[in-house]
Order: sequence, then structure tokens, then C-alpha cells
Amino acid sequence: MTGIYIHIPFCIKKCAYCDFNSYSGIRDMSYSYGKAVRAEIKNSPYKNKKIDTVYFGGGTPTCIDEKILIDILAAVREHFDLAEGAEITVECNPGTADFEKLLALRRAGFNRLSIGCQSADDKLLKKIGRIHTFKDFENCFFGARRAGFENISVDLMFGLPEHTAEIWRGTLRKVTELGPEHISAYSLKIEEGTPFFEMKSRGELSVPDDDANREMYDAAVEFLKDRGYFRYEISNFSKAGFESRHNLIYWTLGEYIGFGAGAHSFAGGRRFSNPLGVSDYIDFVSSGGRAEDSAETEPDIDMMCEFMFLGLRLDNGVSEREFKKRFGKNMREVFKIPLEKHLNVTRALASGGGNIKIRPEYTYVSNLIMSDFIL
Repeated sequence: MTGIYIHIPFCIKKCAYCDFNSYSGIRDMSYSYGKAVRAEIKNSPYKNKKIDTVYFGGGTPTCIDEKILIDILAAVREHFDLAEGAEITVECNPGTADFEKLLALRRAGFNRLSIGCQSADDKLLKKIGRIHTFKDFENCFFGARRAGFENISVDLMFGLPEHTAEIWRGTLRKVTELGPEHISAYSLKIEEGTPFFEMKSRGELSVPDDDANREMYDAAVEFLKDRGYFRYEISNFSKAGFESRHNLIYWTLGEYIGFGAGAHSFAGGRRFSNPLGVSDYIDFVSSGGRAEDSAETEPDIDMMCEFMFLGLRLDNGVSEREFKKRFGKNMREVFKIPLEKHLNVTRALASGGGNIKIRPEYTYVSNLIMSDFIL
């Protein structure tokens, strides 16, 4: 499968934990930005390639005029071979998309909505800098259903400041009662350059410790499983048949083409990216029609490491057969030392059916395991 990623870097307000390439206060640039994205798509060297998924991420795509998003999707259809039944996702924050906007997006062909809820606790939402309440989220969710979205994903976060197990269970309960098809549950990471990082450095931020975070994660896995959501990736849960096809492209080292400021691509064995700044990106495209800022050809050993690192995030793990097919080498020979360590010593990995995967009880320390596969 091959995917297209469209980056929409505009926000009404940056959240206190966010280190994504997004900006508030510049939505007046969104029309010229949309024009630049369409031009980049038109001039892509990968034009006419068969595309299985399209993902509009951000930022907050729905905080700008929906016509911009619709016109960009139309450009994708015009210049690429969009597969029948392609998964077309747009990220959405409550309070930025009313029923009319959601209906317009659905009619234009968007068939999957990813809503950023994060918590059902309004005090927590305010503390982390969200612009919405849980009621706003519910209104957005119900509006999306009315508009015809039958594939809705909800983003949740645990390990937030002053987060408790009780609040977390309440969020899981309230969200699952709505019946979304997909749920992502991420632990808060405090990144350098964010307001939360500065607050923590000054001792002004109290967050749950590792043990409390692990308990919240384990509670989510058990709670969601009991309600029909199976974990197919470390942080992602879905009802049968509703896995994120776009994200699976990333995790299985498939090809993807990125458009927009700061967007990354992996195609033809090359990794390349666009300039981060909105103005810089628009200038790049205006001067040459393409925005590629930096590129590198990835050596086979790096690709093999990434195949392992990303694939071990999946519940099914990595396929020895697929590794051999892709790289022409035996996985157990290339990664002899880390595989022997984690299959036979720590027993953190399990082997069966031609796949190697992390045992469920070791999921929370998966990063430590996966780091051994970076040779």
C-alpha cells in the first residue's frame, strides 16, 4: 500500500504539551497555503501513482475553511490514482467543526474522522490547554455520525498533570459508550520547547510516575478489550476491520508521500522532507513547484533496523518471511544477538507462525526492547 499525508499546520491555540509543526494566529495564510499544497501535488514526481490512503493531519485541519481541504483532496484525485474504497482521514478538534462543515467534508469523500478528545474531564482539558469541553467533543461526535461518518477514531491521553486512575477509567467509559470504531491511547510525553517542559523544569508540573502510567495503560488494554476493541499496535485499539490503514503503512515500512510544511516522505528508497515554516514552504513551492528541502537514500541496514523497530510495535509483530522477501536476508542472521537475547534470555519476545512479536506483559518496556534492533 502507498499513502499520502497532507500536513495542515494551523491551530486556534497550541496545547501546552504540543511540539508538532503547528502554528496559531496565522490562519489568514491558509488560502495561500492551500494553493501551494495543490501546486506541490500537481508537480509531484510521483504523479499517477496508485494511492490507498490519504491522511490530513496537523495542526488542526478543521480549524480552516473546509473548502481548502476539499480542494486539496480534489487535487489528489486529479493527479494520483486513488484506489476505490481508499481510506481518507481528516483530523478534527471539537469546537472547530460544526455539522455543516462535517457534512461538506463527508460529501467530498472524506470517510474517516480522527477526533482529538484527550480526556472527559473538563478540568484536565483546561489544564493541558485544550479549547474544548467534553460536551463539545460529544456534539462533534454526534454531528459526525449525522453527517455520515461510519469510521471515527478518538484520541485519548493518560499520564496528564494530576491525572488519576479514576478519572482515566471515567474517560474510557464515557468514550466507549459512544461506540467509536477506533481509539488511540497515548501517554503524555513532555517534549523540550513546550510550555509543559518549562513548567516541569521549574518544578511547577506534577505528573503521574512510571508505575502509575503503567497501571493506566494496563487498565486501558483490559477495559477496551472487554468492550470489543483489540490492540493491534502499542497505542492503538480498534473494532474488527477498523485498524488505521494509513498508520499501518508507516508501521510496515510502506511508501508514503507527504505534502505541506514539514511533511516527510518515504518513496523509492529515499526519505525526503519539506521546509518547516509556512512562509518558507509557500516560497519554495512558488519558486519551483516542489518543496523538497532535504533528502537521503536509506542504506539497507537502516531499512532493516526500521522494519524491526516499527514492526515490533504491532500486535502481530514482524514477519520473517516478509523480511526475507524485502531484503533477501535471514532476519535471525542479521539480528542474531538481539533476537537471542530477547527470545532466550529475557523472553520478552515470542516466536510463532513465522512472526516474532513482543509478549503482552513486556509491552510497556517495548522501547527498550526495540532499541536493541538499532545496529
